[in-house]
Formats: sequence, structure tokens, C-alpha cells
Amino acid sequence: MDSRSLELKEYYLMGSDEQWRAPALESLLPDLSREEQLRLQNQFRERERKWRRYNKNSPRPTSPHSERQRDYYILTHAHHALHHYNARHPGDEFDAVKPLMASRVGFKGQAWFHVNFWARSRATNKIKRFFAEVHYKPSTTSFVNMGPMPFPIPIPIIEICTIIEEPLSQYKSTCAFCPGQYDILHPKGCRKFVCGNDKDRIIQQLTRCSTGIGFGLPFTCRPDSAPSPNCHDEEDKREF
Repeated sequence: MDSRSLELKEYYLMGSDEQWRAPALESLLPDLSREEQLRLQNQFRERERKWRRYNKNSPRPTSPHSERQRDYYILTHAHHALHHYNARHPGDEFDAVKPLMASRVGFKGQAWFHVNFWARSRATNKIKRFFAEVHYKPSTTSFVNMGPMPFPIPIPIIEICTIIEEPLSQYKSTCAFCPGQYDILHPKGCRKFVCGNDKDRIIQQLTRCSTGIGFGLPFTCRPDSAPSPNCHDEEDKREF
């Protein structure tokens, strides 16, 4: 599948959850574990440290995308993964709370995604971090009009959707295509996921893809209601 086809597929996938909104960070914090809170705090501090080191006299640029836009990019994959998880864990279902990060690669003519997101247990009300590996197979029977030719509607295939149990420090944040700065925690085990795992990464001919939307880490894009040039500085001053 060429890069244009991947972008069209991504555009189609992003449009299916327009009414959904993630809670603000301030309302989420009390429900997060202490370890997740500290992880967020350290990310904000490290981001600020790097910016000040290399850009001492430059104002921080405003993200061209809102937090809601970055959430859209990941949310569809999280919903597909949770539908798969909930069907296999009756009585232990979860609902998506906040998309964290996603990385994409081309493999065997399909778009593959590794995703981290927070979801809330319907039974205990606790928030857990999930990892999911999702890829999309073009349909041979269902199409959507996107330009001069009909585009096959992607069929989601979930290879794995699992809870990342604490302590979070035991997990790797990299694979053959997930960069460490994305902080996508992967399940332990050389073949717990298919694409980019340690055993098969050499023989898998992966096609690296751009993220498409150029999003950042969670809670680093401009707020939907306040697109001010100083929004990044305001975010980094949040207290935990």
C-alpha cells in the first residue's frame, strides 16, 4: 500500500468519534495512580528542561493541533481494541478515558499501530493503562467515496489488547518502529506483539510512516477553548 493510500485510510479512521471528548488533566489526576501521576510530571519536566537548554531565548511555539485533534487520531484504534478486550473479558469491561500515544508503520501492505491509552474499569472505576496492536485489512465488499475512486473501508484486526500493570518501569517503551520519546509501553515477552518484536524485527520489512498529524505527547497540544501562544507554558506549570 502506498503512502497516499495510508493517508486516506487514516483520514477515514479519524472521523468516527467526533462527539467524544477526553476529560481535562485536572479532572483526571485524582483518578490516576501515583505512578502515572509521577510519570506525567517527569515528562513535563524533561520536556521543559530540553526546551530551555536548546532554545534559551526563543518562545515556545504553539501546536498547530488541539488536544482534541490529537485524541481523535488515536481514539478509533483504542475503541476497536477495547471492543476486542471487553468481548473476551465479560464482567471486567473497560471504557476509554484518554488516548496517550500511537505509532504507525506499514507492514504486509497494511497500516499497523501500537497504541497506549487509559481506560476506566466499569467494575472498580479504576483507570488502567493499555497496550494494543491494531492493523487494518482493506475490505473487498465495503467502500467509501474519497476522491475520484471508491476507497475500501478498513477492517480492524486486533492482535493484542492488554493491561500494562504496574510497576510501569518493567516495560520497554521502544520496538522496531516505536521511538522511546513516544512512551508507548509494550508488554513483556519477545512475541507478545507481532509487528516490530525483538525476535522478528530483522526479517520484517517495515515501511516507516509519518504520524500524519504531527501530534505530541498527551496534554501538550493547545487547549480547544484557549488557543493562546502561551498555552504550553500554562500546561507545564500544572501541579501534581
